[in-house]
Amino acid sequence: MKRGRAYEEAAKLGDRYPIRYSEANRRVIIERFDYPEGWNPRFAPMRYDLPETYPRDVPTVYVSGTVSYERGKPEHLLNRIHPADDDDGEWAKWCIRDHFVNWDPERDSLVKLTSMMRASLANPNSDNPFNEA
Repeated sequence: MKRGRAYEEAAKLGDRYPIRYSEANRRVIIERFDYPEGWNPRFAPMRYDLPETYPRDVPTVYVSGTVSYERGKPEHLLNRIHPADDDDGEWAKWCIRDHFVNWDPERDSLVKLTSMMRASLANPNSDNPFNEA
């Protein structure tokens, strides 16, 4: 993982959201992500776990375990998959591996991933909600 780049991208996210960045844990937490309409609560955390190979590979995304979608269970929400350090069910994995992400480390970033997540969460049952981003 290129720590300098991850730090710079987390700082850019910090211009819009309150964040916590842990270089040691390779983690970025957006403290008050503004979930799209249909999610309750509208403001809750979102977490990115950065792989050792970041930025070559896309981070793993977790949404807050406190959010729910008003129109049932979203197809891409994997409630039973949590990070290894999550004993309390604070996080649930948001599956982006099934999407045609086309992650390009030269042009993509945590800021772009956050925009992609807004599109994905706005269309949580779409086959490929990242097309909306």
